[in-house]
Amino acid sequence: MASIYSNEYQLVIAFLKTTRIARGITQSQLADALGRPQSFIAKVENGERRLDIVESVHLSQLLGIEPGIMIKKFPLYTARLTQCKNEPRCYQPNEAANDAISSLNHC
Repeated sequence: MASIYSNEYQLVIAFLKTTRIARGITQSQLADALGRPQSFIAKVENGERRLDIVESVHLSQLLGIEPGIMIKKFPLYTARLTQCKNEPRCYQPNEAANDAISSLNHC
């Protein structure tokens, strides 16, 4: 399914999903912590449902990510995505998410 969301939004979702997986947290565990069904997390990660800012902050905190640090770091990765707009293999959201996680681990 093609996403209607921007590369920047896809980067945020890829970052959250990659972090969830890297920390060994299942969709069900994350959903339970939020008081939502597992399908909520699946739909967010598949681009079927868009997160609002409050939900993004809650997810970040549950994944052990300081939202302020994440927001500070993201312009670096979104800039690289923007530079590569016409080159599909240049820098994809999942690659940017992995770079973002790596840089957050060094904060």
